[in-house]
Amino acid sequence: MPSVEEKILNALLAAATGDAMGAVTEQRSTDHIIQRFNGYVTDLIPPPDDNLAHGNPAGLVTDDFSIAYYSAEDILSAGSRPTKELAEKSLIRWFGHPEYTRYIGPTTKKAISALMHEEKQVERTNILEIIEDQLLCNNSRATNGAGMKAGIIGLLNPGNVDRAIDEAIIFCTPTHNNTIALSAGCAIAAATAAAMSPGATYNDTIEAGIYGAAEGYRKALTTAAPVAGGNVEKKIKLAVKIGAEYRNQFDKAMRAISEIIGGGLFAYEAIPAVFGHIAACEGRIKDSVLMGVNGGDDTDTVACMTGYITGALSNSENFPDCYIEKIDKVNNFNLRAMAEKIANYIKEVE
Repeated sequence: MPSVEEKILNALLAAATGDAMGAVTEQRSTDHIIQRFNGYVTDLIPPPDDNLAHGNPAGLVTDDFSIAYYSAEDILSAGSRPTKELAEKSLIRWFGHPEYTRYIGPTTKKAISALMHEEKQVERTNILEIIEDQLLCNNSRATNGAGMKAGIIGLLNPGNVDRAIDEAIIFCTPTHNNTIALSAGCAIAAATAAAMSPGATYNDTIEAGIYGAAEGYRKALTTAAPVAGGNVEKKIKLAVKIGAEYRNQFDKAMRAISEIIGGGLFAYEAIPAVFGHIAACEGRIKDSVLMGVNGGDDTDTVACMTGYITGALSNSENFPDCYIEKIDKVNNFNLRAMAEKIANYIKEVE
């Protein structure tokens, strides 16, 4: 039985690896990926010249994992439960790293801009932004930024699904304060927390994800902005049904999920796709993450979120240890130290 620290390290490594691999394939379809790379991408390789990550070394992550990593550093340094203030501090500190901010999503970008305006007491004069903020429903903000950060919250709450949901809402509200994005973030946080439980199965994580999506939406209704879009809970159930229908048929499952569920920027696509991949691959880390990497569209985000959940399950296999050294070196991370600190935090801040 893997220790808590081992499960955390596996989750961090799988999430970071999925993000870095997905940065290479992002925005392409599966067929375009196969055509460009002569098959599926299954290793850390330098990005091609025709995508957003061009010029980066193999193993460099994007905003998906890096925001969560910086957030974890600040939570651990504070030695407290996650707060809105810590989330905002982490965002502003992260924004000083252009190697990651080149990937920034539209919702996160606007939130950080607003935070920096408040911090500097700068008067906002962009009339389009002011009008946009007055809309009852801004559906363009129902994006994946909550889900990509929420895996870390799950790791901080091993086995405590309900607290993971509550803290995901607290931590994701500064950037994604709308019902769909928060529902999606809670699904990822809840599934990761469930995966951290001793003896957890992939079905346990799926059930927790469905519960998290429903409960997160219910709680978000009282405080968050309403938006129109697909129901995350129902779409997770559909994605899981598709994944189970094509269980252990990698190509068929991946294509069916991509064509029916999608894997794009909006949270009602990418987050359900994560659970469809987990169902199709029965929670195997590599297969699940690689399905995210090669499924097309927002591949780095899907693979990163999948990595948190399946890595935390730690079912006897993971990406090679050499990936840790490569990811640490090019990103100036220390995944092993981070895993140790999170394990100590869990003991001390209960």
